[in-house]
Amino acid sequence: MSVVCCVVSDLIFATKIRSTAATLGVEVAIVRDRAAMLAHLDDAATVILDLNLDGDDAVELIRLARARPSPPRIVAYCAHVDKDLATSAEEAGADRVMPRSQFVAVLPEILTNAPKTQSRSRDTGSG
Repeated sequence: MSVVCCVVSDLIFATKIRSTAATLGVEVAIVRDRAAMLAHLDDAATVILDLNLDGDDAVELIRLARARPSPPRIVAYCAHVDKDLATSAEEAGADRVMPRSQFVAVLPEILTNAPKTQSRSRDTGSG
C-alpha cells in the first residue's frame, strides 16, 4: 500500500494536491466519487477526503474505508463553519479532521508522513 487516494470534487484542490504530491515524489490517485475510491482502497495507505464532496456522503465514505480489513489512514477536511460535519467525520472513524485552511498548510506533511499507526486527532482552527 503506497498510494494516497484523494477523494475530492473541487478542481482547485485536486490540482493543489496533485502538484504538491508531484513535487514531493508521492503517488496520488485523485478520485471524485465512491466507486473510484473503492477501486483504489486496496492500494491506499492514506485517504484524503473532502467532507464537502459533491454527490456522495463523505461520512459514509469514511465508514466504508474504515470497514476494510486493513483500513487506510483517513485525513478529512471541510469548511471551518462545518463543525457538525467535522464531528460526524471523527465519529465515523477519520484519523484526522481539520479545516480546509489548515489542510492546505499541512498538506506536504500529510503526503509524506502517512503511517497508518498515527494516533487519531482532530485539528481545530479557522479556515
